[in-house]
Amino acid sequence: MRPAQRGYLQSLRCKASAEQFWQALVQPEALKLWHADEAEVDPRQGGRYLYRSRLFGLRRAHIDVFDPRRRLRLVYDPNPAWPPGETVIVEDFLIDTRDTGGEGSQLRLLGSGVPAVLEWNATLRRLQAGWAVAFSYLQRRLESRELDRLAP
Repeated sequence: MRPAQRGYLQSLRCKASAEQFWQALVQPEALKLWHADEAEVDPRQGGRYLYRSRLFGLRRAHIDVFDPRRRLRLVYDPNPAWPPGETVIVEDFLIDTRDTGGEGSQLRLLGSGVPAVLEWNATLRRLQAGWAVAFSYLQRRLESRELDRLAP
C-alpha cells in the first residue's frame, strides 16, 4: 500500500499578462532568467521538460498537459537525489486572469505526489521553499520587464 501523499502551493499575482507568464514557463531563455541555469523544453503535450537550477538540481519531466497561456502540467521522472520510493511528483502551473481586478494575471503552482513519510519531509520543505524563492525571482524579472526583450 502506498503512503498518503502531500502537496504544496505557490502563487504569484502581478501585472504580467498570461502570455508573459506562459513564456516564462516554456521558453528556455526565459527560464534561464528567473529559474534555471540550463533548460530544454519541447513545448507540446507529450514533450520533454528539463532544467537544472541551484534551487532544485536536475529535474526531468514530460509535459502531460499543454494548454497555452492557461495550463502546464509536468510529470517528473524519478530523481536519484530524492529519497527512494515509488512516487510520482506532479507540478501543475495554472495561469488565471480572473479575480485580478482587471490588471494582470495570477500564476499558481500546485505540486503533488510527495509521500507523507518522514524520509520525504526535507524534500517537501525544499520544494516549498525553493518555489517561493523562484517565484520571487520571477516577479522581479517581470516587474523589471527583463523577460520582455525575449522573442516568443
